[in-house]
Amino acid sequence: IKQQQKQDMHQTAEDLCHAQQELRHCGGDRRSAIHTKAATRLLNLCRLNGGVYIKVGQHLANLDYLIPQEYIDVLHSLFDDAPVTSYDDVCQVIQEDLNIEHPLDIFDTFERTPIASASLAQVHVATCKSTGKRLAVKVQHRGLRETSAGDLFAVTSVIRIIEWLFPKDFTFGWIADEIAPQLPKELDFCNEGRNAEKAAAHISKLGTP
Repeated sequence: IKQQQKQDMHQTAEDLCHAQQELRHCGGDRRSAIHTKAATRLLNLCRLNGGVYIKVGQHLANLDYLIPQEYIDVLHSLFDDAPVTSYDDVCQVIQEDLNIEHPLDIFDTFERTPIASASLAQVHVATCKSTGKRLAVKVQHRGLRETSAGDLFAVTSVIRIIEWLFPKDFTFGWIADEIAPQLPKELDFCNEGRNAEKAAAHISKLGTP
C-alpha cells in the first residue's frame, strides 16, 4: 500500500508539472480548466494518503492570495470532509496512549461517533468518571505518529525535486519550509495540553472581553 501511495504521489507531481507547462500556452477558459484538473488530482492525492497530505492541502486552501482560485475552491473540501478513524482504532489509540483497556475505564460515557474530524485527529464527547464533567476528547488518527515523519520527508522531497527541475515555473518550495518544523508540534498533544492550560490561566486572570 505504501509503495502504491508513493507511486501515486510521484504521478501527481508529474501531472502538476505538466499542467504548469501547459499553462504557458493557454489563456481564459482553457487555463481555468487546467488549474481545476491539477487541483483535483492534488485533492485525490491528499485524500488517498491522509494525515500530513491533508494538512498540506488545507494549508494550500488558505493561500487565496497566492495560488489560483481553482485550487482554493477544490481543496477547500478538505476542511469539511476529513477522514474519520473507526471506533475500534480510536479505542486502540486510547489504550496505547493511556495504558488502559477501554475508554470506559476512565469515562462514564464515550460517544462512538466523533462530533468533528480534522487532518490529524478527531473529537469525541465523553463524561469524566471521577468528576462527571462533559468532555471533548481529542484522539489522534491511528498510525499518524508512525507515518508522519516519512510522509513529511516524502512531501518535502517531491517539492524540492520539482523546485529543482522547474526553478522558474514552481515557486512554492517555501511551503515545505513552513510546514516541516510545525507539524511535529501539532502532533504533540502534551504540548497542546500545556498551551491550553496556559491559555485558561490567562483567561481566568484577565477575563474575557
